Amino acid sequence: MAGLAVSATNLARAYLRGGRTIEVLKGITLALTPGSFTVLTGPSGAGKSTLLHLLGTLDRPTSGEILYDGLPAPEKKDRDLAAFRSAKIGFIFQFHHLLPEFSALENVLMPTWISGKKEEERDWARELLREVGLGERLDHKPSELSGGEQQRVAVARALVMKPALLLADEPTGNLDSHTGLEVFTLLKTLSGRFGMTCLVTTHNETLAKKADRSIAMDDGQIR
Repeated sequence: MAGLAVSATNLARAYLRGGRTIEVLKGITLALTPGSFTVLTGPSGAGKSTLLHLLGTLDRPTSGEILYDGLPAPEKKDRDLAAFRSAKIGFIFQFHHLLPEFSALENVLMPTWISGKKEEERDWARELLREVGLGERLDHKPSELSGGEQQRVAVARALVMKPALLLADEPTGNLDSHTGLEVFTLLKTLSGRFGMTCLVTTHNETLAKKADRSIAMDDGQIR
């Protein structure tokens, strides 16, 4: 894996709700260097999740520009953008969103199946589950795993496509403080080991201090 350089310039995002325009992001400028581990802090409603969605190409800005290694993401066709996202970007969310009828290994493999890689990444998925401490629980379904273990499966799933950019939106927000610290430390360790660029949102100031860099947001702006 090689980390992705990400630069955002004057990003704005507004939504029309009930006849009113609501400005969620107000001219965000941000640069992430390849392989860096950055934490984004701020209160609920600050715009952290919206910014991650824009950087992850899940949404598009009202105005402004995002470049990845100096180039924009594909825009002409949705399938090209989806292919770019699948190849370059991994996501982890507060809720793990594991499929309950599938095993830990199958959940990790799901992105590879969707992309058409089928069985060729099975050994890599097993290795990732060993990396996150679940090498002995490959065949366990989510209901047989603790909350922290489920989130570890979600971490492995985010890494299975070998992303250059990892975006994690409150990945410890649904965990107790001890388990949250374990998952956060795991993310930082794996990010460094695999050379990914990583951006994590959190309300936890203690965790933020452990990052290479911490950025504070409030009211749709970087403070």
